[in-house]
Amino acid sequence: MTITGTNLTGASVTIGGNPATGVMVNATGTQLTAITPPGAAGPADVTVTTPGGSATLVGGFTYVLPVHATSLTATPALTKLFPPHVYFPFLTATLTDQVTGLPVPNQPILFKAGSNVLGIANTDAQGVARVNETLTLTLLNHGYEASFAGAVTPTAVLSPSSDQAGVVEP
Repeated sequence: MTITGTNLTGASVTIGGNPATGVMVNATGTQLTAITPPGAAGPADVTVTTPGGSATLVGGFTYVLPVHATSLTATPALTKLFPPHVYFPFLTATLTDQVTGLPVPNQPILFKAGSNVLGIANTDAQGVARVNETLTLTLLNHGYEASFAGAVTPTAVLSPSSDQAGVVEP
């Protein structure tokens, strides 16, 4: 962050009560740069303390949640056409946070075949959502699409993602 003012030589800065690090003031004492400390999303007070006193700007800094890209991987439906047989009774899609590399639990995934909604299922602890397979709709549409609309969690904004999966006959 950068703060502009006067008489900033020897200043320290806190944001939301936490000290900023790497505080540097230019030679004329009119500009201060610092690295913001970690903080919760939302506004935080900024206090600059110099040998001559201190000043606080209420809500002078706003922490924002980071945006994390996600990937959704839909698994192809395994079927046998003649005689009709479904090898796996579920369509599955796995949601992963691309920044952390971790599965994303408890998020809704929409499953569609063409314009037909097959179902909505929440991801489990491994980031996997499952809906019962509708053989006819999946076959008629040559597969299905799984989509994640995105979400805001306490630690990040998760971006939307989607994937399409076909029908595989073993």
